[in-house]
Amino acid sequence: MATVMGSVLLNPDAMAAEEIVPVEVTKAQRSEEVTRVFSSTGTVSSRRRASLSARTTGLVQEIPVDAGSRVKKGDVLAKLDPKLAEIELDLIRSEIEAARVELEDAKRKVKEVEELTKTGGFARSQARSLEAVVRIEEAELKRLLVREEQQKELIDRHLLVAPFSGAIAEKMTEEGEWVDTGTPVLELVEMDQVWFDIQVPQEYLAPIRESEGISVILDAYPKKVFKATISVVVPVKDEVSRTFLTRFDLEDPEGKAAPGMSGAAKVSWRSREKKSVRIPRDAIVRFPDGSAKVWMVKEEGGALEVRSRLIRTAGALGESAEVIEGLEGGETVVVRGNEGLREGQKVRILEMKLSQPEIAP
Repeated sequence: MATVMGSVLLNPDAMAAEEIVPVEVTKAQRSEEVTRVFSSTGTVSSRRRASLSARTTGLVQEIPVDAGSRVKKGDVLAKLDPKLAEIELDLIRSEIEAARVELEDAKRKVKEVEELTKTGGFARSQARSLEAVVRIEEAELKRLLVREEQQKELIDRHLLVAPFSGAIAEKMTEEGEWVDTGTPVLELVEMDQVWFDIQVPQEYLAPIRESEGISVILDAYPKKVFKATISVVVPVKDEVSRTFLTRFDLEDPEGKAAPGMSGAAKVSWRSREKKSVRIPRDAIVRFPDGSAKVWMVKEEGGALEVRSRLIRTAGALGESAEVIEGLEGGETVVVRGNEGLREGQKVRILEMKLSQPEIAP
């Protein structure tokens, strides 16, 4: 039951409405170009990684490298026993010598009957047969020379050479083992040039392409900042996370970054919305339907009261948020103490906070 004291009717709701709530506030700042930042964890990856295999079947005779060995392009990494292939090459070369002798003999016979054929002392048909023998011997010699080149190539395939410079990441076989064609022997990783890979949500692909600065900090070197540039955005998205693989070229003249190292990339760019107002993230009150509002402090009749204002933000939020609809800049908005405010609630200001200089998704 309400109680009458003089001419004033007092009840709990009326008393609550007169309650003065302490709040912290900030000024909404207008900016034509707000700096936004996207941060993501990622991994250093090699530009080239190859699982090297034997190009022929044979017994592993020698592997002069091990896991961790640094090699240069063209270095011999493994050697198979070439003895049988070399013996076959010697046989082919002996056949080549015999073919050359037979060819010379056939040419000599043709030359001997040339004059006799002109005077009728030798049948023309027999002369043509001798000429045919020469052509057959030439073809045989050519066939053997091709076999020689083929066998030399086969011998070369007993050597496994480095296709590019790098480091041996894994050794999968040892000397004395028998390997077949295609059997993995070593894994080679390029070390001189590396990427830093991150996954980027689709809504950030366009602004990241216009980035003004990219920096990477590796967990192995927390005090060193690596500069980077965009190398490529792989145009195939992850169907689950809806993100795209984005690769950065690392500036690493000292060669500190190694494939497999983890770290974080920070990409900054300037938003060019026609209307751009910056406020702290904590000033925004969000609702389940996706809408958002802020509480603005206004002076009414000598007292400070709050009024709500619906707003629309651009992108995800970090320490600050970019408001593109609902605020013009210069408004005093509540940062702390806005959880239980009501329309027209009287407040008192505890502290004026400065807006954050960046917007970080």
